[in-house]
Amino acid sequence: PIGGCMVCPPGDRPAVGREPCASGEAAGMETQAARPGPEAHARWEALVLLLFCGVGLLVVYLVDPATTDWYPVCPSRVFLHFHCPGCGTLRATHRLLHGDLSGALSMNSALVLALPFLVHGLWTYYTGRAAPRWSTSPGSGWAILAALLIYTVLRNLPWEPFIWLAPH
Repeated sequence: PIGGCMVCPPGDRPAVGREPCASGEAAGMETQAARPGPEAHARWEALVLLLFCGVGLLVVYLVDPATTDWYPVCPSRVFLHFHCPGCGTLRATHRLLHGDLSGALSMNSALVLALPFLVHGLWTYYTGRAAPRWSTSPGSGWAILAALLIYTVLRNLPWEPFIWLAPH
């Protein structure tokens, strides 16, 4: 379209070299395709994350971590001979996916107790809703770190009732 832009109707097109038309386009220039905004990027990011998590959960559902050597072994258990806060997470996830809540608690109680908070955090992040005040306070990260350290120490103590915190 010579002498106007691609947005305005033919009667509204100024001559070449004149001032911009009503759409703000300079005369004689073609419009560029609109770029997707950050909302579209966040939707794709959420979709890709959901897809990867779904595939990962399907693998954990189908292949029992307790009966196969296919999954990696926890390095802290192999090299340092103690249970880290994540030890038993795959087995707990497998049991949760099969509806065995008590079995999941016996593998990794921290995961089972933290799961509602993790799901809620991801939900608020990807839907753009405001996070609860307690989750965004500066001390919440330190409190989580302290709780995980205490959990790690307690699950490695060799006495009752602490031995029940270790995966079994």
